[in-house]
Amino acid sequence: MYWATKGTLNSLMKRRTRSGLRLTLLLLLVGGVYLVMRNYEQQFVYAPSTFVKKTPRDAKLFFDNIALATDDGVNIQGWFVPANVSEDAPGTNAPLPTLLFFHGAVGNISDYLEKIHLLHDMGLDVFTVDYHGYGKSGGAPSESGLASDAVAAYFYLTEKRHVKPERLYLYGEDLGAAVAIDLATKVSAAGLITEGASASVIEKIEEAWPLIPWQFLLRNKFDSLTKIRDVHIPLLIIHSADDEVVSFNDSRRLCALAHEPKELVEIHGTHRDAFVHSFDLYYDKVSHFILDQPKGKIADSSISTQTAAPASKVPTP
Repeated sequence: MYWATKGTLNSLMKRRTRSGLRLTLLLLLVGGVYLVMRNYEQQFVYAPSTFVKKTPRDAKLFFDNIALATDDGVNIQGWFVPANVSEDAPGTNAPLPTLLFFHGAVGNISDYLEKIHLLHDMGLDVFTVDYHGYGKSGGAPSESGLASDAVAAYFYLTEKRHVKPERLYLYGEDLGAAVAIDLATKVSAAGLITEGASASVIEKIEEAWPLIPWQFLLRNKFDSLTKIRDVHIPLLIIHSADDEVVSFNDSRRLCALAHEPKELVEIHGTHRDAFVHSFDLYYDKVSHFILDQPKGKIADSSISTQTAAPASKVPTP
């Protein structure tokens, strides 16, 4: 009887050990898949570079290097490029429109210098920042991190440079369009411009990898399709019909859900250089949207100005 009982116990212990090993292996497998998916998500959404190829000085533009601290404690870097205004030009005492530009997912602000130069040449003060993990900015990119970057940049302009919201325009290209749309749901501004905007990043990942419950896994959804309903400022949507990265239909869908006043402008060319291929139309639409529409009184920001991030101006290299 003793040996029978001992044998039964040994058998039970072996089965429990095997079950424990299976459970451990299953947990390791699930954890490994989860880490792979997280890494895939980061690579799918972001493509940052820490190498700043050039500065506005290389384009013969005066600028200030700006250092900001975001509300999550990360230090980010940006450029403020003031417009060139002749002292002899009429109306130079009137405040100039200011454009807060959010760049795309690839590279850093130096890769968008041509666009910054063009916007500056329209007679605008232009401010742009590098997101978490891009260029000389600290941290790692995430949807919440980019939202913090946008808020810090906005309050730098409104509190440190005293830009009035009715003179402040938000502009987002590619991933920056999602950042600008999100910011426009939180703060006051004179208008919003998007270029090559994706309707929803989570949709793109679900299309690439179906049958995976991404809604429970993703940290970076950038669901502009939902957020655009909460934007209540004039909207200019620009997208290339030839865009090989983001379908023109994404901007159609965003426009369909957006509030008036709104305009969808179809241009032509690849995702990155359509504004060059369709230069005249692009220039006319953007400059008209910013410079020619009436500047009326707008509602107060929904974010308390007490949350503004500290900023410091660092020497121009």
